Amino acid sequence: MAEVQPALIALDLDGTLLNSQGRIRADSLETLGQARAAGIEIMLVTGRHHIMARPFHQQLPGLPAICCNGASLYDFAEQRALAASPLAPALAQELADWCESHHLHVLVYIDDAMIAAAINAHITGLQAWAAQLPRSIAPEISIASPQSAIRQASCIWKIVASHADPAVLRVAMAHMPLALQKQLSSEWSWHNRVDMVAAGNSKGERLARYCASRGIAAARVMAFGDQQNDLSMLGWAGMGVAMGNAQSVVKTRAWRVTGSNDEGGIAMLLRSVLAGV
Repeated sequence: MAEVQPALIALDLDGTLLNSQGRIRADSLETLGQARAAGIEIMLVTGRHHIMARPFHQQLPGLPAICCNGASLYDFAEQRALAASPLAPALAQELADWCESHHLHVLVYIDDAMIAAAINAHITGLQAWAAQLPRSIAPEISIASPQSAIRQASCIWKIVASHADPAVLRVAMAHMPLALQKQLSSEWSWHNRVDMVAAGNSKGERLARYCASRGIAAARVMAFGDQQNDLSMLGWAGMGVAMGNAQSVVKTRAWRVTGSNDEGGIAMLLRSVLAGV
C-alpha cells in the first residue's frame, strides 16, 4: 500500500499499460477510472510519437501526454506541443548518417509522421496495428529517405536505431563518437532498439517539470514502467512501480514490483492503493 495517496499516476504504454496484444486491459481501465473518481490524475508518459499515443489517450483523456521520451508535452485537445525540445536538424542528419553507416535501421519521428528507412518486423507490426484504427486517428508510417524527411521537417522529435541482432546495436552504440553522444540522450526502449533524443530529454525530466508547474511533489506521483527508458521516471517519482515483465535493472530500482502487463499488474497494485484512500 502507498504511504501517501498519489496525486498523479504516470503510465508508460508499451509493456506497461498495454498488454502483449497492444491493448489496455479492461481491469486497468476500471481501476484507473476509480482512481480518477478519487481525485487522482492520470498521465501517459511514453516513448511513442504523439500520433501513436493518440488512440490510447482517447481511452484515458485529460492531461497532456509526455511523448518521445520527454521530447514533447503534447496537448491532444489543442493538437500541439505545449513544451518541446526537438533534435536540431544538423544533429538529426548527422545521427541518421551515422546509423546508416553502421547498418542500423533508422526510424525518424517528425512533426505528425514517422519515416522508416526500410521495412522491418517493427515497422510491419506498427503498420498492421495502424491499419485497424479509424482513418481519423490512424498514424502515418511511411517508407522513405530519413535524410529527406529531416530536411523537410519542422520538428524532429526522435530517431530510433535498431538491428535484428541486439549485439550489433550494442557494439555500434559503444563506438558512437563522444562528440555525438554528448548531444544526445540515448536509452534502450526494447531489446534491439535505442531511442535517441536531444540531450537533457527524458521521461523523468519532463514529468518533473510538468509536476513542478502544477505544484505536485514527487512524493505524490506513482509511475509505472518496464524498460530502461522508464528508469528516469521511476527514479524521480516517489512511488516508482516496475511491471512483472520489466527488465531486471528496472525492478531493482523500483519502489515496488507488481504483476506483468498481461496479468493485470496495474489493477493489482491500484486496488490496494485505492483501498487505503
